[in-house]
Amino acid sequence: MADAVQAPATAEGPTQHTQNQAARLNPYQLRMLHKAIAPGRVQLKQGLAHVEAWDVRRHLIRIFGFGGYSIETVSLDLVAEREKKDGDRSRWTVVYRAQVRLTLYSTDGSELTHFEDGAAGDAINQPKLGDAHDMAMKTALSQALKRCATNLGDQFGLSLYNNGSKDPVVNFSAAHPPQEWQKQADPRSLSRKIRQCSPSRKLLRPSLSPPASVR
Repeated sequence: MADAVQAPATAEGPTQHTQNQAARLNPYQLRMLHKAIAPGRVQLKQGLAHVEAWDVRRHLIRIFGFGGYSIETVSLDLVAEREKKDGDRSRWTVVYRAQVRLTLYSTDGSELTHFEDGAAGDAINQPKLGDAHDMAMKTALSQALKRCATNLGDQFGLSLYNNGSKDPVVNFSAAHPPQEWQKQADPRSLSRKIRQCSPSRKLLRPSLSPPASVR
């Protein structure tokens, strides 16, 4: 199971468990995190719903920004390596176990929280030993990352553990009361702010006629 080492800061201010008291999630991040997962992001593999690892990274960037998160491989261990002879050739099955830490940062670079989780990954009946190791390692690391990210809720596949449902299961967090972020992050409110900050539309247009002195 995931180990939430540090509780995330709230929209109205950090909790007593927050390591850096300046860190917090902004209203736009909270708005995105409260949304249900888009159905097009959900994939099926052997009848099981899941989110691809690249898509998890994409949404980490979208919500926390470039450089707004880090992924650390805490451990990566070879569990098994089996060779099966196929005539003059060999087929390889390899299993790895990975432990990964996902750390999230606020826009000022302060740590918000981090999660750790582990997973095993295998590569079965592969013709090349190197490819078998590579595939098994990547699978274990990707699965561990995805398990870490589910602590961020529905945008990262938490609802899929509810029999593959795409309907949100979080809906509300008392630590992040809606009145603190819904209005601030409303796209209509943002549009109004942009209009207020925009320069006047009545801009001076350059004259195409030459000055009177040169006519």
